[in-house]
Amino acid sequence: MSAAPTVRAVIARHCRELLADPLLHDDPTLRDIAAQCGQPLRVLLVGDVSTGKSTLLNALIAGPLAATAFEETTSSVTWYHGPELTDPVLPDPGHRSVATDFPLAGRVMLGDSPGLNTLSDNPRETLRMLGGSDLTGAAAAFVCVMVGGRVDQWADGLEQLAAFSAGPFDLVGNIVAVMAKVDLVPEGVDEIERRVSDDVTTPFRFAAVNQLMAAAARTGGVDDRIVATLDRLRTLPVIRGRSAPAWERLAEEVGTALPPGHLKALEQAVGGPAWLPALVAATAGMTTPGAVAEEFERMSRIRSLEAVLSDLADDSDLFTSTAAVLRLRRLAAGLEPGPAALVRARLAALTATTHTSGLHRRAAARLVRHTDVGSGLTEHERQAAQALLRWPDGGTPDRPAAEVDAGAVLARWTAYAADPFRDSRSREVAALVVETARHRLRTVRQEES
Repeated sequence: MSAAPTVRAVIARHCRELLADPLLHDDPTLRDIAAQCGQPLRVLLVGDVSTGKSTLLNALIAGPLAATAFEETTSSVTWYHGPELTDPVLPDPGHRSVATDFPLAGRVMLGDSPGLNTLSDNPRETLRMLGGSDLTGAAAAFVCVMVGGRVDQWADGLEQLAAFSAGPFDLVGNIVAVMAKVDLVPEGVDEIERRVSDDVTTPFRFAAVNQLMAAAARTGGVDDRIVATLDRLRTLPVIRGRSAPAWERLAEEVGTALPPGHLKALEQAVGGPAWLPALVAATAGMTTPGAVAEEFERMSRIRSLEAVLSDLADDSDLFTSTAAVLRLRRLAAGLEPGPAALVRARLAALTATTHTSGLHRRAAARLVRHTDVGSGLTEHERQAAQALLRWPDGGTPDRPAAEVDAGAVLARWTAYAADPFRDSRSREVAALVVETARHRLRTVRQEES
């Protein structure tokens, strides 16, 4: 028995049928929405000039393909995707695509965009993707790259981006705030994450990354010079002090003990010296560039960002379908009455099917997992609710029947929903959990009879 089509596959079919109508023949937005629904999750990297977007991208794609410099270098949106995706349809004719293999290839398409804080015309390409324009929603998820350990300058932007991309229950799980250049921030990563979470009320994911170390580890930047330099620094008393010495002080201490350029190579691969003591200690006994590169990659925290992106890709159907529906609504609002009526009719037909309820359940499951919805319940009770929401008929990718006590879920979440002090979204999610648990119980009774 074949699996039910994904929601995005259904949306793509509707778009292709609309494109066959003379009133909408070859509409570029419809064509791109149909393409988007058949592609891996589109993730756009956005940020100001010189925040390290392209360096971060090089780390994610494990190759030095994106140009990097201290001045503005990215002039158009470039999409990086796996080699199996040949000649992909892109959101705009001015966009470029590069096929390359990388850890998340096949699951995401990564877009490198022009920086926002420049007087050139390049930011227009990014702004068209972010809010209220013809390309809004062409990216289904966003990585917002920030520096300095603060997000106050980005708070309004995150709120606006959330408003333009919210799905069921106003879910905003498609925004990832990345604190880049953490080597320049004196605080620990955990403290940065705590403060960032306090500064912005919009639900979003967070990761802190030393993109220089990550890129060096994955693009061949860790070589024999760096191994030798770390070995030499390990002998210096100054490196074991309470605070990391400046690079100038280290240069004085090293003197002529290292060939010219060795210490500079390490500085370019690490960034600020604050991470040096931990790096020197962690690489003790390592004698090969490969082993040191592995430690660079681990310490850089690039894997934590990839874990977040992988989690988003797990729900690619939810995020891509949400973006596609929002794009269709905006398209209808800008068309002449005749074509607009055709698009709206298709949207009405789509929302009247069970596919929409499937999106709501997926969104609810993410809220239970990543927000305080369900707070006060045990972790087991929250996980059981997530399992029911994701696989309401009992089947999961790894097992034929979900090992979930639907009766227990029904009882606990009914009591949770009855609390008058719950916020409206928590009550809505709880009501959907209760409805899904009842559905599961009915299914079990029917199977038993």
